Amino acid sequence: MPEGGFVLEIGAGTGQLTAALLDRGHEVWAVEIEDRLIPHLRLRFRDSTTLHLLHGDARDMDLAAELPAGRPFAACGNLPYFAANPIIRRLLEREPRPTEAVVMVQREVGRELAAAPGDASLLAISVQVYATAERLFDVPPEAFDPPPSVVSSVVRLTLRPAPLVPPERNEAFFRLVSNTFRNPRKQIHNSLARGTWLPPGGAAEALEAAGIAPSRRAETLTVDDWLRLLDACEAIAPRA
Repeated sequence: MPEGGFVLEIGAGTGQLTAALLDRGHEVWAVEIEDRLIPHLRLRFRDSTTLHLLHGDARDMDLAAELPAGRPFAACGNLPYFAANPIIRRLLEREPRPTEAVVMVQREVGRELAAAPGDASLLAISVQVYATAERLFDVPPEAFDPPPSVVSSVVRLTLRPAPLVPPERNEAFFRLVSNTFRNPRKQIHNSLARGTWLPPGGAAEALEAAGIAPSRRAETLTVDDWLRLLDACEAIAPRA
């Protein structure tokens, strides 16, 4: 928890986590999308002076307009499985950003978020640009009422002081990564040649310039590898 900051809770629900946060002395800004739960939360925490309820969808809420400006915050929440990815991307990619986020997601998503180079997905690369990820523990279905059909995982995302990819290169970076990741288990030479705008022979030339073996797969590349590859591709592209 950042000094002088507050907690942004995503998905207050019936207020179980909200109550625990308040009991620990935190100021809480809680987002809840369900109309029917807002009256319940207002009634349950009617005596609280440190809870602020925000009624809306965390996937597209303008947090800059809703949260107190200039104050650091940490985010947490038991994220709906269907909305976890867009919520996480919202927290990572747009201002204001938390200093860290501790979220519960489906176990398979948790593994993907915290994947190391060698087993990275497009989602893992997207997270690594902005944060380091650590899968803390799993939560079995019987911990919920009613129990879901899947196991959940709690993941901590610690945001970097600045993203690894400069903002002005963001669009080109993710275009390269997403196009090449269409065939993540193919050799990077084949994926790059099929997924980019390079001229004939350009993929081999770009990989050599970036110092990346053509036999590697997209899932083995780090963010630094992708940035070097982007530099090499952009140097070749004007000749196309």
